[in-house]
Amino acid sequence: MAIFKNLPFILLFFFVLNSVSISAQFYNKEVAAKILIEPGSEFITLKAGVENKTQTDLSLRYDYSLFTTNKDSTVSKSSDTNRFFIGEGERKIVNSLTLNYNFTPKTVLLLIVYDENDKLIGKDRIVLAQGGQTDLKPLLAKQSQSIALADQAAPQDGYISQGFVLQKSITKSGRDFFRYFHSQYIDTQVVTDKNILIEETFGRGRNTLIVVKVEEQIVHQFFAQPRKEFLIQHADFAFRQVLKQLQNLEKLKNQFIRY
Repeated sequence: MAIFKNLPFILLFFFVLNSVSISAQFYNKEVAAKILIEPGSEFITLKAGVENKTQTDLSLRYDYSLFTTNKDSTVSKSSDTNRFFIGEGERKIVNSLTLNYNFTPKTVLLLIVYDENDKLIGKDRIVLAQGGQTDLKPLLAKQSQSIALADQAAPQDGYISQGFVLQKSITKSGRDFFRYFHSQYIDTQVVTDKNILIEETFGRGRNTLIVVKVEEQIVHQFFAQPRKEFLIQHADFAFRQVLKQLQNLEKLKNQFIRY
């Protein structure tokens, strides 16, 4: 009786999952949704990530849902939805979920992103367990192709995937800026084969000039000040400019391959 009682919800559940998968080609074009997996020894953390590929600031809404199939074949759903703001070219984590590895026979995680008119524009879906078995290797392999896993024990030289985040600083302000910038880089789990250089040189008077480059192309530069708020503001702007440049380089590469 419990199965028939929950039948409308079950049908809706599978309709949503299947329709999202079938229409995947229409989504993640301008705004991409990505569920990021961080496995631990006892728990697994699943972050809801969103990337704004446009050159416009956007007001969006996400729906982050966990579907679990119970022993009596009924489906339970827990979800969180909220509106958020994301800047041009920005990547951000909008939610995070931590679970143990005792998954039910079927556990599905679904992330959907809507625009300001509640039109679906981004989605991602992963199956954590099927038939009571959990195998994260295929998911991690697929994830590594598009985005790097956050590594809490990552070396301080800033090595990310094939590319490097390098610093040449000469003052405390330069080192602090690099730390604020690199923290965002790690937290949003960027993967690229491009080298990023943060270089500090002597400028006018006692001020130093901090220059941020992607593959020798300057994307941001400013005269340093020791104030924390000032450096964080420039680190945030520089990070967005770096993402924009990486996206532009990726588009150029795709165009070159196409032609």
